[in-house]
Amino acid sequence: MKSSTNPTFRSHQEGTILEPREYVAQWLKAHPQGKVFVGCDSKVRGKRTKYSTAICLWDIGRGVSEIYKNEVLPTPPDKFSRLWAEVEKAVAAAELLRGLCEITVHVDINSNPKYRSHQLYDASIGLINSLGFQGAGKPNSWAASCGAHRHCQ
Repeated sequence: MKSSTNPTFRSHQEGTILEPREYVAQWLKAHPQGKVFVGCDSKVRGKRTKYSTAICLWDIGRGVSEIYKNEVLPTPPDKFSRLWAEVEKAVAAAELLRGLCEITVHVDINSNPKYRSHQLYDASIGLINSLGFQGAGKPNSWAASCGAHRHCQ
């Protein structure tokens, strides 16, 4: 797996999306009742980790479409660093869309204290909320655990 440091967003229907903010703005114009969710997931493959960030566009009553980007980077030293990188990538994507509408950022971190990833839950949701976005973790973070997940497999 080759490293990729300058990824672009893509759509299965339209290919490369050069201006994701403009793409989402046009989508919102066509779907004024639509909602925007952002999530990131990752998959470790030896010395490399593939991160997939998805911007999920929910046309209520009709389904979800998405644009996504993939990045391949060196594997972080531990699971918590990798999970925090997912949070940072999801927040960066949400920042691209700031001001267009209300954005919910989904993180692949469990809200249930019995799971190890819960150690990062309060910090990640706190960061997201402090930046003015809505935050959600597992089990309610479908943009990360479903939307982004499918692209990093």
